[in-house]
Amino acid sequence: MWSTFFKLWKSGQLKLPMRLMRLMQPVYQAAFLAAAAKQGILRRLAAGPVTLAQLAEDFASDPQSVEALEAWLQVGVKTGELQLDRQGYSLRGKLARDLALEQNDAWVAFLEEGVSLHFNLLRELPERLREHRPFTLADQDGELIARSSRLLEPLVFEAIDGVVPSQGQLRLLEVGCGSGTYIHYAAQRNPELEARGIELQLEVAEMARRNLEAWGLASRANVETGDLRDFSPDPIYDVATLHNNIYYFPTAERVAVLAHLKGFLKPGGRLLLTTSCRGNSIVNGLLNLWGAATVGCGPLPLPTEMQAQLHQAGFKAVTAKKLYPFETYFAFVSTA
Repeated sequence: MWSTFFKLWKSGQLKLPMRLMRLMQPVYQAAFLAAAAKQGILRRLAAGPVTLAQLAEDFASDPQSVEALEAWLQVGVKTGELQLDRQGYSLRGKLARDLALEQNDAWVAFLEEGVSLHFNLLRELPERLREHRPFTLADQDGELIARSSRLLEPLVFEAIDGVVPSQGQLRLLEVGCGSGTYIHYAAQRNPELEARGIELQLEVAEMARRNLEAWGLASRANVETGDLRDFSPDPIYDVATLHNNIYYFPTAERVAVLAHLKGFLKPGGRLLLTTSCRGNSIVNGLLNLWGAATVGCGPLPLPTEMQAQLHQAGFKAVTAKKLYPFETYFAFVSTA
């Protein structure tokens, strides 16, 4: 055994497999954590040790399933995220403990997005391009994206503060309202604000409606499903917002979309557009890839490109503000 090992080591044949194993370890860890979080297993184990038999009551219906469940849990142990003692399974790793916390749901969604949508983009794109099978919005989980987008809330809240006064009657139009959290924030900031959301994806619009009702805002805010371009402009809004979705429109169509949106604003009304722009981080690169590879969407804009398109759409006094020092994430404000 050892003689063979040393021969392989001296010949250099072990270098590649060792590098690959180091590479794959965090991949397996991420996939395990995403699944354990999605199925509620992390939160269950966070309360204390749970036996295999107790977990099997919810996740395994026959003896063979119990064996598979045990093998899956053992992978979690080998990644260092779980531990097993005489009392059962519990959380060990710092990541597992943090992801089990309810307030970190947006990070759970970010992880799920990475091991599903982002992984599939990287793995499938060359073959899809060759076979003329582009990605579509149906390939993404709209609710998952809305959840992960909440990571940007503090930055967007800061931008909203700049265009939504704390008092006085105000009509807000939000295009692509996601979970409804930004309408919620604006309505909390200004108790006289009334809002209308237009959301392209049906399941996301339904989620936003449920949330707005739960927040007690059903009388002040409504959400409609559809493409902004299918709605007739009515210049009655003081503020319009697009958060994290300008790349849901192809680059060549963005000026027309923005010009159409301007028709909903009163003279002097303001548009707030927040978006990632092309930059150097890997997450930014994956978002840019998703837009470029998805039918009906487009790559991330450059900051100067976004400003120019707003001017071309007829907006005035266009400003750009970087909202985070380590990412190319911007708020663009302009006037109709």
